[in-house]
Amino acid sequence: MAVFLVLLEIFVRVFGIAPQYGPLKMFEKDEQLDFRMIPNFKGKFVKQEFEIEIHTNSYGLRDEEYSGKKPNDYNILALGDSFTWGAYGTELNQTFAKILEKKLNDNSKSIDYRVINAGVPSYGTDQQLAYLKTHGKKFEPDMVLLNFFVGNDFFDNAQKNELTVKSNLLVTNKLELGKTEKLRNFLLLNFHSYRIIEKGTTSLFANFIQKNIKGKIQYWEKEAELFIKPLNEDAKKQFEMTREILDEMNSYLKPRNIKFVIAVIPLNYQVNDDLKQSFIKNNLGDKEFDIEQPQKVITEWAKENNIFVIDLLPYLAELEKDHDLYWKLNAHFNVEGNEAVANIIFENLSNNKALVTRAK
Repeated sequence: MAVFLVLLEIFVRVFGIAPQYGPLKMFEKDEQLDFRMIPNFKGKFVKQEFEIEIHTNSYGLRDEEYSGKKPNDYNILALGDSFTWGAYGTELNQTFAKILEKKLNDNSKSIDYRVINAGVPSYGTDQQLAYLKTHGKKFEPDMVLLNFFVGNDFFDNAQKNELTVKSNLLVTNKLELGKTEKLRNFLLLNFHSYRIIEKGTTSLFANFIQKNIKGKIQYWEKEAELFIKPLNEDAKKQFEMTREILDEMNSYLKPRNIKFVIAVIPLNYQVNDDLKQSFIKNNLGDKEFDIEQPQKVITEWAKENNIFVIDLLPYLAELEKDHDLYWKLNAHFNVEGNEAVANIIFENLSNNKALVTRAK
């Protein structure tokens, strides 16, 4: 067996057939934002289920180049994290931001809509607010579409300086990797043959892994806190700090007559019934909980402040009965999920014409 593994390693190295797993070296430090994506970056993003070429423009965004705003332009600044960034097996024109842009323009005769993808992996709402004030204003947005992911945005908003940049990689200052994850990272970095074995195995048993393994090892305690009643002190802090950041964003946008819309992005195990039962069994047990509690925090704040909110959970839960909207081994939207989200946002905006037209 040892001889076979050695020969396999030599073979895959010589012919260069192993997938190049590893994080993207696409970040740089930023005094105001902690970190940002490098302008004019080009690279390949590889996971077990996909690989895709990505790039950033001169603004450091995963989007097209933008010129100055014209009189008939209507600019929508899409703020968010990796869900908005959307390089999870999707080309730029397959992200929900760009699909939304196309649908708006296909249904418009006089306005040229531009949905500017300002999503940055691992950004919390506080960084998105800072980006809006320092860089986003350059795009002269008519609307800010805040894509709030309940899985980690609450947590990120309550943390300070958790992430930093080293050698253009985004690394954590606080979370310690477990022994299993350290071993896996070592194998991925040093053995090309292991990459092939892992990719083949995970692809073959994706359904089993999703339902029986990831549900036990990947649902972190910080996520379970969001659903438990009554809230513990950490969850209270996360919810309260998020409300304060949203208050500040609203206070910035309102006097500038910039429309504010929030799309609330659910976790995959809130949408998929099988994953939901696995999550409840392994993380909540007999505790009292509300699986929609994080959504309610955002939607209630929005209603109190007269902000238009789109809760994606009920729409996606209905669609998930007949479609896979997330990757099985990666908890982000796949191509079909991005299209579904774009359709939902478009329909909600279209039903409220005042949001996508200028005041006369």
